[in-house]
Amino acid sequence: MTDDTKYLIVGAEKAHQDLHFLRRQAGRSSAARQLYREILREIERLRTGATDGHHALGYEPGKGDLRDCVTAYVRSDPAHKADYRLVFREMGPAAPGERPRRELLAVKPRRGANDVYAHVCARLSRHPDDRQPGLNRFGDRRPDARGSQAARQAELDTKRAIAHAWSGQQPLSSTRALMPAGTRNPRGTEDQARAAAAAQYAEPRGSPLWAGSSGSDPARGRRQPTTGYPHPRRNGSGPTGWPGRGQ
Repeated sequence: MTDDTKYLIVGAEKAHQDLHFLRRQAGRSSAARQLYREILREIERLRTGATDGHHALGYEPGKGDLRDCVTAYVRSDPAHKADYRLVFREMGPAAPGERPRRELLAVKPRRGANDVYAHVCARLSRHPDDRQPGLNRFGDRRPDARGSQAARQAELDTKRAIAHAWSGQQPLSSTRALMPAGTRNPRGTEDQARAAAAAQYAEPRGSPLWAGSSGSDPARGRRQPTTGYPHPRRNGSGPTGWPGRGQ
C-alpha cells in the first residue's frame, strides 16, 4: 500500500454483502450511485486515518452492547442530514510489524425499525438487551453523538488505545480483507489486497441493469430481500437473526 495507509480495512462477510448490495443498486440510479460513492470515500478516509468515525458507541437496552464499536455517518445527499451509518471496530495488528485493523461490521440506513445496530448485534451474536462483561474495560459512558468534536475525538482515541491493547479484540471468523474470494494468497501483501479491493468495489459501469461481474459476489444468483440483508439461516428468533440468551 502507499505511504498514506494507516489502517488495514477488513470486513465481516455480512459487511461485504452490504457493499455488494449497494454496488448493485448504484447501477440503477444516480442517487444510489452517489450514496455508494460517498460510502467508498468514507472507507478510504478510515484507511488513511483522515477520520476515526463520528462517535464511539455504548450500551443501551434494546440496542445492544456495542461499547467496542464506532459509527461513521454518510450523506447520500450533501444537502441533507446523514442517512447511512458505517459501524466498525478498532483492533490491533494481526502480527507484529503490521498495521492496525479496522473491521467493518455493517453499512446500513441510519433510520428504521430494523436499523444498523440491530444488524450489528446479530452479526456479533449479541442479544440487544444484554451487556457483554468483556467490554467493561471500555467504560460505561453513554454515546454522545451531539457532543463537541473535541470530546468525541478524545473518547475515540481512548477507546482505540484500549482496543489495540486488548488481545481479546479479535475479528469475526468470517472477516477478511476487502478483496475477492478465490484469491490464491489472501494473506499476500497489502498492495495486493488494496488492488483487489479496488477492482471488487469499483463503481459499476454500463447498463443501469448492471448486476455485477465479480464471481466473488456472495449474493450473486441468489434472491435477496429488499433490505440487502440475507434471511437468517440458523438464528431465527428475530428479523435480524440475533441469538437467544441461551445460545
